Amino acid sequence: MIPDLERDYRPLYIRVQEALTELLDRQVYQPDDQLPSEPELAQKLGVSRATLREALRSLEERGIIIRKHGIGTFVSSPVSLIESGLELLENIDSLARKRGFECLTQDLVIEREHASADIAAKLEIDEEDSVVVVRRTKVVDGEPMAYMHDVVPEKVATLEEVRKGFKGSVLDFLVQKGELLVAYAWANIKPVAVDDFLADKLAVRVGSPVLLLEEFLYSEANQVIEYSLNYFVPKFCQFHIIRRVKS
Repeated sequence: MIPDLERDYRPLYIRVQEALTELLDRQVYQPDDQLPSEPELAQKLGVSRATLREALRSLEERGIIIRKHGIGTFVSSPVSLIESGLELLENIDSLARKRGFECLTQDLVIEREHASADIAAKLEIDEEDSVVVVRRTKVVDGEPMAYMHDVVPEKVATLEEVRKGFKGSVLDFLVQKGELLVAYAWANIKPVAVDDFLADKLAVRVGSPVLLLEEFLYSEANQVIEYSLNYFVPKFCQFHIIRRVKS
């Protein structure tokens, strides 16, 4: 049965997805195992077949199950998936560890550049001011999961400080640096089609859809202290947000 979680206003089919994913995480069903029929699963979870089908459709799109017409539904080979809400600021390495796998950093580049007009406007600095740019690919089980591009004004952190203190996450570096207290972030997430550069970094075809998380990080003084573009391969990452009824 799906637990009636207090104040959980998410659609029921999402909660059904979580229940099914938990069964797979607990290895109740192994790769290539056939799941019970839809009527059996619906009865076991206490939901309608329509709700179950919606949940199964999403799991199939994420590569977690395989549905064979006229035969049944089967568990596919394990797919490393990071599923997270956007309510809390947390780096991708930490989210990966919670799912039981390691996220590695490859192709790391940390360098100083002069801010373009666009970047200067976003960071609220003067054009041609120095910024520190951090570029890297995040990899899980040998497969690219994300490509990340962070820009920090050098008045916030110098090139030498970032090179010495960066351990995989710009957010963690800024939090640990502690000179400007990290307060909140503004984020915009949308699907985009990859170009030649991203296709090479993420090992996908040109034009493939990825999730772009554009984020501005602010200090307690409402100062922009970092701007980032984060491209996630949907196979590995899924994000959601919990919305509540206005009190």
